[in-house]
Amino acid sequence: MNKTYKLALTGMLTALSITANMLTIPLTPSNGISFTIVIAFIAGIYLGAIPAVAVGYLGDLIGHFIFPMGAYNWFMGLSCALCGLIPALIYKLPLNRLLKLVISLVIYLAVCSLCLTTLGFWLQFIVGVDPSPIGLWQYFTMDKGGIKKSFWVYLAGRAPFMLINWAVNGVIIGIIQQTKILDKLLKRFTYTNIKNKDV
Repeated sequence: MNKTYKLALTGMLTALSITANMLTIPLTPSNGISFTIVIAFIAGIYLGAIPAVAVGYLGDLIGHFIFPMGAYNWFMGLSCALCGLIPALIYKLPLNRLLKLVISLVIYLAVCSLCLTTLGFWLQFIVGVDPSPIGLWQYFTMDKGGIKKSFWVYLAGRAPFMLINWAVNGVIIGIIQQTKILDKLLKRFTYTNIKNKDV
């Protein structure tokens, strides 16, 4: 895949990520079903680490500025960037493709969804500080007597919704991967691109 083609696909997937970020299906004020995971995983699987990080992070950042919902959540941004990076790295391993998907999804759930995203929302909605590294520092230096919910209690409340979102996205990615729809499409476009250059 040449650089121009990869850049064009990165831009297209970033636009899709922004759209998916803005069209999140709300389940509660801080929980919903978002298809940004699908887009970032596709970028990681087919384009590699750097484009995938760009798709995940820019989709979240630009989506926030277009449709802001309070302060920008830096932990959510990091989570979205890692959402693309994790499959990009795991898919380099010499393993069965389905196994690579399962490993990527489990790592994403543990690191991004359960830890980073939950931490960002907890700081923002429960602790009441800026959802950023500065806010995390403020939490460690503040009086914690007024905090109504611990991180673990908040995580327990969010976990079922995150598992629903994770499962829905995982099934969609699995279907795309196992049916090889994108493999065929990208192969066709690559072939057409090479053929047009030769003419």
